[in-house]
Amino acid sequence: MKRLVFLICLFCVVVAIGTFRAISAIKLKETKNQFRNIYTLYSKALQYTVNEMSGDIGCYYSSTGESDVSGCEKFYKHFVENLKVKKYCQNDALAENCVPVYKSYTTSSNCLGFSEEMINKHDDVFVMDNDSNIIVYNTENGKRAPFFAVDVNGMKEPNTPGQDLFTILIMKNSGGAYYFHSNITYCLPVEKGGIENIQDIYK
Repeated sequence: MKRLVFLICLFCVVVAIGTFRAISAIKLKETKNQFRNIYTLYSKALQYTVNEMSGDIGCYYSSTGESDVSGCEKFYKHFVENLKVKKYCQNDALAENCVPVYKSYTTSSNCLGFSEEMINKHDDVFVMDNDSNIIVYNTENGKRAPFFAVDVNGMKEPNTPGQDLFTILIMKNSGGAYYFHSNITYCLPVEKGGIENIQDIYK
């Protein structure tokens, strides 16, 4: 009898683990699809914005170490106008329900724009029509950087870097073309199993 009870309990545990893994796989696939759609949309908006600004957005990094932040204020104004924005929080994004509480935040001194305090109180946040959001990396002196985070499902869980929260760096190559960096979790504390590069989204 004890053996039968043990086998039944073991079976229930195996079924529960299998169900959890199946649900997790479905959610991961859904998140990947959401980010692919958003990444495509934002890539088109970037190119449209570049054209609007006559090929010089003044807001980028480069692989050579060169950067320009002089035009970031103007760039983001044009960029979000080419998207469907439902709500804007200039400050106090958490209190204004523009961002959720995330499972973890960066603590690196090189990435303070995505610290808990900056995201919750100081970064610009745009809530999109599809309920995703854009969190613009702001420096301590209130300047916008060529760098923003995207939460693909907004207030919905898991609210975890590398799972539904990703980053996008605006880059410029030597030929003058703009594009997004392949590392989509730069400055985020990604746990084991989290997505770090754009290539992983398409697997």
